[in-house]
Amino acid sequence: MSSSRRATPRRLVRPATVVGGLLLLLVVLALLAIPFLSAPGHAEAARVELSAAKDALDAGDTEAAVAAVERARDETDDLQGSVQGVGGDVWSWVPVAGGPVRDVRRLGNALDQLVGVAETGVRILPQVRGEESTLVDGGNVDIEVLESVIDDLRDVSTRLEDAQSELADVADSRPVVGDRLAEARDQAQGEVDPLADGLESIDPLLDHLPVVLGRDASRQYLVALLNPAEMLYSGGTPQTFVPVDIDRGRLSMGETVDLSTAPGAAQPRYWRKVKGNPFHRGQMKPALATIAPDWQVSGNELANAWRSLRGRRLAGVVVIDVVAISRLLDVSGPLEVPTLGTLTGDNLVEKLIGSYDDYPEPAQRKAVNRALAPVFVDRLLSGNDPVGTGRVLGEAADQRRFALFFRNPDEQAVFDDLGLSGRLSDTEHDYIGVFTQNKVPSKSDYWQRRTVSTDVTVREDGSARVRMDVEVHNDSPPYVQPVPDPHQGYFTRWNTLSIAPFLPTGATFESVAVDGEPLETSPRNFFGRYFVRPEVEFAPQARHTLTVTYDVPAAAVRDGDGLAYRLALDPQGMVDPQAVRVRVSFPRGYAVDDGLPTGWSTRGGRVATYDTEGLETVESYEILAHP
Repeated sequence: MSSSRRATPRRLVRPATVVGGLLLLLVVLALLAIPFLSAPGHAEAARVELSAAKDALDAGDTEAAVAAVERARDETDDLQGSVQGVGGDVWSWVPVAGGPVRDVRRLGNALDQLVGVAETGVRILPQVRGEESTLVDGGNVDIEVLESVIDDLRDVSTRLEDAQSELADVADSRPVVGDRLAEARDQAQGEVDPLADGLESIDPLLDHLPVVLGRDASRQYLVALLNPAEMLYSGGTPQTFVPVDIDRGRLSMGETVDLSTAPGAAQPRYWRKVKGNPFHRGQMKPALATIAPDWQVSGNELANAWRSLRGRRLAGVVVIDVVAISRLLDVSGPLEVPTLGTLTGDNLVEKLIGSYDDYPEPAQRKAVNRALAPVFVDRLLSGNDPVGTGRVLGEAADQRRFALFFRNPDEQAVFDDLGLSGRLSDTEHDYIGVFTQNKVPSKSDYWQRRTVSTDVTVREDGSARVRMDVEVHNDSPPYVQPVPDPHQGYFTRWNTLSIAPFLPTGATFESVAVDGEPLETSPRNFFGRYFVRPEVEFAPQARHTLTVTYDVPAAAVRDGDGLAYRLALDPQGMVDPQAVRVRVSFPRGYAVDDGLPTGWSTRGGRVATYDTEGLETVESYEILAHP
């Protein structure tokens, strides 16, 4: 028996319904997208306000900076309100259009973090800079304020990391908008990355700084002022000393002394030798403790010598030369010093170490030095402009005119990583480090002019033969004293120098000559570097040239089918920085690549040259050549 079943009518979706639904969806999406129209304007306005805040801070107008940051916050909040709400959530999942929307939201999040950084900055800046600073007052550091600032800096670091993460997710290109969002990303990264890198580099310092400033126990440091008119391999001779005690940030200065007023300083004596230091042999005068060119060695030797004199173990040593102090005055303002009058950044070097003829009595000069030292320490810790002071000291460290040594190895490692320890450049490739020592006590290094020229022939295996010429000119003026020139002392125009080129690790000397005459000398070892140090006498206006040839096993390294020549240069803290000329020849069949570092040039062949009239800072270079 058959049965029948009534079919259910089939419901068809009418085209009109589909079209209507799509139109409704588009209307909804359009309405949700309306806030996005204002996003670019808010972002640009926030950027302008942040730039205005920076300019105001540079001008010292904190109130204007705060107002600009507040306006940037308002613009950023409006931006975030327009892109992070329901509309943004919906649009972020729409095919094709969702990608740009997500990137806009990421850029908004990054901007939000940057404004947060600016808010923290304008809040803590008055604590650390200016006359109303609560961090530093009268040379004393408030440890509680310091630790609060450190916490704020760590919060800033976290915000910057979050901003970097948001920016990293922005695509290089999106439909419709192309690479416009990527350009905004790159611009933001140009602002964020240097800040993040800077905070990352000082993060280890933040752990140690309160301890260094005596939070847990009283500490004593020795501040030594260096005179570059009389050179040791490390830089100027330390001739004035100030012991400084720090207890929970409170600073007290001891008696300022020099080599004539510190009992025993001019007499040979024993103290604990830094292991491996070839410049410490038997009894020595504490005045010669800092011969070694590396301040990690010389600072340690000076601390040990001071302990032998005073019987107290130092926590560290701070050294700074007269040239660096002159640049510090550009930031902190002029000094009033007895006898010399007003000292500024423009006249300090000449008045202090370039005018010995004006002071026939050495006691007058020493009294001036002793008056200057505590004023410098007080100015250093005044807190009026810690940013400017820190910039000057960082530049002075790069010039090897300022260095710090700490007994605690962890603390020393932190300041070494920051480039503040005065350590020689560490390289197994080519290296230029030429240092002179004044062998007959005089102040004639004030007129020393030096040019170091190297001719480098790179071989296929990366090794190189190097010829180095060190030309020294004793550019001293006529002698003016009423007695014959004694060839030594404060007023002489003569100079006797020990000239010491230090080689890269693993390199060996082939020959040594002075003014073309071969010289028999035995190279010595300084922690893996060979050096020679012949003595040469210089009459007024005399010129002499030390020539050395040496082999470097790995002056260059393989770079695919090419060679990469690597060179590090260390200056000596001279009054007049040395000139440097370098000529590098690659093997035949090679050509120097384009895009050479600043100071380098090529004529398109296998030869590259470097030329500077004054090697001011520690430098390192890589020069590429390919077949």
